[in-house]
Amino acid sequence: MTSSAISRAQAAIFDLDGTLVQSESAWEEAKRRVLAAEGVTIAQADYDAFVGRGLRGFLAHVFGPGLPEDHRDALAARIGAEADVLLPQMRQPISGAASAVVELAEAGLRIAVCSSSPRRHILAALVQLNLADRISVIVSGADLPRGKPDPLPYMETLAQLGLNADQAFAVEDALPGAISAHAAGLTVIGIGGQTLSQGFAPYCRVRVPDYAAFGRLFATVRGR
Repeated sequence: MTSSAISRAQAAIFDLDGTLVQSESAWEEAKRRVLAAEGVTIAQADYDAFVGRGLRGFLAHVFGPGLPEDHRDALAARIGAEADVLLPQMRQPISGAASAVVELAEAGLRIAVCSSSPRRHILAALVQLNLADRISVIVSGADLPRGKPDPLPYMETLAQLGLNADQAFAVEDALPGAISAHAAGLTVIGIGGQTLSQGFAPYCRVRVPDYAAFGRLFATVRGR
C-alpha cells in the first residue's frame, strides 16, 4: 500500500524538471536552436516524446542510431550551452515544491534528486529553490550510460543513498521517469495534472494534481 510505503520511507527521491521546476520550455528551445543550426526541423510530437528523457536518446531519435558518438556528444554540449543561457531566464519554481521538500526533510527523510538534466543545471535549480542544503544525493542521467526510462538512474540513486527500493519513494511528473522509478522497484507518486491520465496508472501507486494534495497525503500518512 502507498500509505505504508510512505510511512516507513527513509528517503524521498524527486525528479527535477516538471516536478520541482518548470524548465522544459527552455530545453525545447535549446534543442530547436541547435537543430535549426543543423538544418533540421522535427514535429512537436518528437519534442513531446522526449520530455523527462536525456539528450542521448533524443539525438539518436532525430539523427538515427548511427550518429557517431563524438558528433552526438558535440550536439549535446551545444544544446547544454544554449540551456545555460535560457534556463536562468525561463526556469520557474513549481508552486509548493520547495515547501514540500523542506517538510519532508524536517520530518526526517533524506532527500535525493534524480534527473535527466546535467548536474550543473540541477545544482542551479536547487540554488534557485533554496534547497541545495536539503539534498543528500544528486544523480544526473547525463553522467550514466543509460537514462530514464531505464531504471539505472534510480538504481544509482538508491545505491548512493545506501537504501533498498522499499525504503524510499519517488516523485515524478513525466511518464519516462515514472517508468524508470517503477522498474527500479520504487513506490512512485505521480504529481501534476498530466499524471492523472491512464497511461501513468501502471507505474504510479498514487497520483495527485499538485503539492497541496501531496501535502495532505503526507500529513494523513504520517498522522499529522
